[in-house]
Amino acid sequence: MILKELLNRNIRLLWAGQLVSQSGDAITHMATIWLMLQLTGSATMTGLVAFAGTFPALIFGLIAGVVVDRFNRRNLMLISDMVRFSLVLTIPLLFMSENLSPLILAILVFLMATFSTLFNPARDAILPQLTSRNQLFRVNTLMQSTSYFAYFAGLFGAGIILGWTGLINLFYLDAITFAFSFIMIWWMVIPKIPANSSTLPEIGFKNRSWQDLKIGLRYVWRDDRRILGIVLITALNNFFIMGPAVVGIPLVIKSAWGGGGSDFAFVESTYGIGMLLGAILVYWYAQRFGKGVWLMLGMIYDGLTFIPILVVDKLGVAPLYAMIGIIFIHSIGIPFIQVTRTTLIHSLVPNHMQGRVFAMVNLAVIGMTSLSVALTGIIAEMISPQVIFLLIGIGGALCGVAGLLYSPIRQAD
Repeated sequence: MILKELLNRNIRLLWAGQLVSQSGDAITHMATIWLMLQLTGSATMTGLVAFAGTFPALIFGLIAGVVVDRFNRRNLMLISDMVRFSLVLTIPLLFMSENLSPLILAILVFLMATFSTLFNPARDAILPQLTSRNQLFRVNTLMQSTSYFAYFAGLFGAGIILGWTGLINLFYLDAITFAFSFIMIWWMVIPKIPANSSTLPEIGFKNRSWQDLKIGLRYVWRDDRRILGIVLITALNNFFIMGPAVVGIPLVIKSAWGGGGSDFAFVESTYGIGMLLGAILVYWYAQRFGKGVWLMLGMIYDGLTFIPILVVDKLGVAPLYAMIGIIFIHSIGIPFIQVTRTTLIHSLVPNHMQGRVFAMVNLAVIGMTSLSVALTGIIAEMISPQVIFLLIGIGGALCGVAGLLYSPIRQAD
């Protein structure tokens, strides 16, 4: 498939907006965690700000899916970008006026994540309206590859910028990226979904929302065991993996070799390079085998490749370089989880249900991450963060093994 054939006008605009905006997201993700670590020096408080960035998916995730299926997805994305622009700009303004406390920082992160919980399923569910069904897999791969490159570019750039200016100025840069994304989405012209593509009853909004939610839950729980298995395994896997991935990495950097914010940015940027390479492998090879199998193999690889962090400071090379190497190898497997899971949902789930199903997956990913990061911060006060990576690496890999043993997932394609 020639790349330009995939990039119609709407895909180009969405792609450009997400390339820039996700670079800013990566910067803010790193900056808020390191800022809290600087403000408090506490693993628990660092876990708290990470928790604030993921907890909205637990409480708003499912209803966000209903909203995405009920309202204009483009407009929801525009509103989300505008609000997040305002919120992220508030952080440096409060800091410069000496009014930014750890609690206020956590609240602002919580509010930004709330609107991300609305934006993400809207973005995912709108893709089938922008391209043909037979191009969805490659469009998903392209969009995921863009996010990986954006993650690398944002964090690598942040590592360099930190040498020139203060940490707090990075938030101004992210605000600009949200404004750019807003403009790109504003220029998109979205084809309307046919009126008969939804079977939802036209009743009052409150009752409609509850009815829509019940229909979505019933679809996943009863109508398609493949989707149910994917959601449950995803939730369990993220409970093991994501807390240490988000909170554990900066704690290891600080405790194992006394690294600073630039070290954290460079290590995190390595994810982008590894995931970009993994996305290329997915693009060329994943369609040759069942996507359900690839999804579970990706989870096994994801867990096992975190285990070497246990000995990151005992490998005979500078710990920073050892950590960069470990994260690079680890991140190659991530697209085999993300791209195959997204494409499975696009392939298996009717369009009028996709917003709710993506919201449930978002709940499984980000919602369980919120529990995981909170527990990681607490546990890291009691045992070495490096030991945590040994335990969760084993647990994450076992999730993939369990998925392979469940035939509806193994046979899904």
